[in-house]
Amino acid sequence: MILRKSLRSFVSLAVLLGFSIGLANSSHAEIMDKVLVVVNEEVVTQRDFDRIFVPIEKNFMTTYEGKELERQLETARAALLEQLINSKLTISLAKDAEVEIDEEELQSRIGKVRAYYDSEETFLQVLNAKGTNLTEFNKEIREQMLAQAFVEQEISEKIVVSPVELKDLYNKNKEKFVAAHKVKVRSIMIRKTKDREMDKAKIDGIIEELKRGRNFVDFAKEASEGPYAAEGGDMGFVSRGQVLEEMEKAIFSTKVGEVSAAIETHIGFHVFLIEEIQKPRTLSFSEVSDFLREQLYMKRFEENLVEWLKEKRENAYIAYK
Repeated sequence: MILRKSLRSFVSLAVLLGFSIGLANSSHAEIMDKVLVVVNEEVVTQRDFDRIFVPIEKNFMTTYEGKELERQLETARAALLEQLINSKLTISLAKDAEVEIDEEELQSRIGKVRAYYDSEETFLQVLNAKGTNLTEFNKEIREQMLAQAFVEQEISEKIVVSPVELKDLYNKNKEKFVAAHKVKVRSIMIRKTKDREMDKAKIDGIIEELKRGRNFVDFAKEASEGPYAAEGGDMGFVSRGQVLEEMEKAIFSTKVGEVSAAIETHIGFHVFLIEEIQKPRTLSFSEVSDFLREQLYMKRFEENLVEWLKEKRENAYIAYK
């Protein structure tokens, strides 16, 4: 059983078939709904095309200009039209195969998109701005699910990744699977005010109390003004590059069980307790097997999907208008 097969298949399909996954970008409210391509009994319309292409065009216009802009747009137009043809072809084949989808899952997906908007009115306004309506939106989600289910039936369920292959891939790339140097750390922070001397005196006083044996966790809950105060200053495990340079230097130069010296950042003054250090190490096969399975599965899925589409297009009716 391939983990998260449905989600991965849908993402790949969205890329290769030109599905419009979301409604975040606005588009023309008035679009000529002429037919661009007939694909079996399905059609690619100007509206289908523009709903996806217009945001791409706007983005390219902020990056390119002149002849380079024309070249990039022409390439994008051709690629998008081919993706839409693939999308319509897959939908057509799914309908011919009388594929069924889960109605509850359909409503769930529709609901997840609607949840991005603060009200039903806003959602409908966005649909209108996209040159579509609720009926067409629901139809589009249904057709995406039909195509996804059909491709899973045709391709995904036939992909096998054996344990031997995974082990071989791991052995050939073992040096790449390394757990980062990590430190489990707690912090107490005093936010900067206009009175730097007072702020510095506060953190120095905290350090003195800690030296006298004050419990760090309890003290952090009481005195810290940082985001981790409620958790006793618990920042969890920190790797290099995840925190400010000044903080990183103090954290990674302090020993387990010790409290760092006070350090100053643009946010405030900080002191850290180091609870655990995990040195870099090679990850075991069991730790990376799921990741490797994902990588092999996705590679094969995409390769098989390209070949499958090529075969299906050879036997399809595709007429450019």
